This record gives sequence, structure tokens and C-alpha cells, in this order.
Amino acid sequence: MTVEPPARPPLLKLLLRALRIAASTAALVEALRNDWLGAGLAAMAWLVFIQVERSRAASHTEEPREP
Repeated sequence: MTVEPPARPPLLKLLLRALRIAASTAALVEALRNDWLGAGLAAMAWLVFIQVERSRAASHTEEPREP
């Protein structure tokens, strides 16, 4: 008998996507305002959110190992 883990709510995926879009928008706005420190920090946050989304997607595609 295999026990399936409970499905994660799609709300987390939606929140990560919203944070990624907000960070990229903030980076663009700050760059246009010539605030390079703010633009750089927002761009780094954007990259972190992209990496989190990719790592979560990769972990969902791996097959579980049998003990």
C-alpha cells in the first residue's frame, strides 16, 4: 500500500509567482529612476524567487525512492 503525501495548495505557487512579478517590476522601476542600489537588490530578489520556483518544480518531477 502506498501512501500519497497530501497535495500542496496551489496558493503557495500563486504567491511565489506574485512575488516574482513584483520583484521584477520593482527592479525595472528602480532602474528607470536611477536608483541602482534598489534596482540591484530587487533584481537579486527576483533571481532568488526564480531559483525557488525552479527548485520546487524540479522536486515535484523526481520520482520517490523506495526504501
